[in-house]
Amino acid sequence: MATSQVWAQAVPATPLQAASAVKRSSPAAPTKTSNAPNKSSQPSWQDLTPAQQLSLRPLAAHWSSLDSARKRKWIALAANYSALAPVEQAKLHSRMTEWASLSPKQRDQARLNFAQTKQLSPTQKAATWQAYQALSPEEKQKLAKSAPPRPTGAAAATKPAAPEKLTKIPLHKQTTKQVSEAPAINPAVNRNTLLPRAKPLLEPKPTQQN
Repeated sequence: MATSQVWAQAVPATPLQAASAVKRSSPAAPTKTSNAPNKSSQPSWQDLTPAQQLSLRPLAAHWSSLDSARKRKWIALAANYSALAPVEQAKLHSRMTEWASLSPKQRDQARLNFAQTKQLSPTQKAATWQAYQALSPEEKQKLAKSAPPRPTGAAAATKPAAPEKLTKIPLHKQTTKQVSEAPAINPAVNRNTLLPRAKPLLEPKPTQQN
């Protein structure tokens, strides 16, 4: 059913529809994208503080062509740049570099995809993922190539220390002589009755008779 609908939409039924379809499908004249500075957008790069210029450094060459709304969003996004870890700072700058390398059409498509993804319910997200899994390897590869590249980098794996570098702890063995010289402890419990041994009574001293 879905295939017939697509075929019906692709092949017009009448010459009038065919003419209109050709007119719609004809490529439009290429529009020139102007990278001229947008003088009405504020703040300018010179108006930013040194800390803001540092956090937004990948966008310095494109800052003058951005509108005020986009500038405010980037400023808010990089507001806590100084509090981030070096790895997170590098990741933020990498995303800025990727975004700056996109064409205006790709930026609009990226914003549209992000907005649509936020509006999807968990069920719709699961259905989208299942549809992706149903793609052939060639289609998945083509889709991956169309996406902007991500920075590649992984933390270096830590190697175990060499055995010769490990500090050996000497073991102190107790010799037989040391064991024999240890004072013998008289057990306070009778081995037969498991009762405490009674202390020996002191014999009374004999009294002298006058």
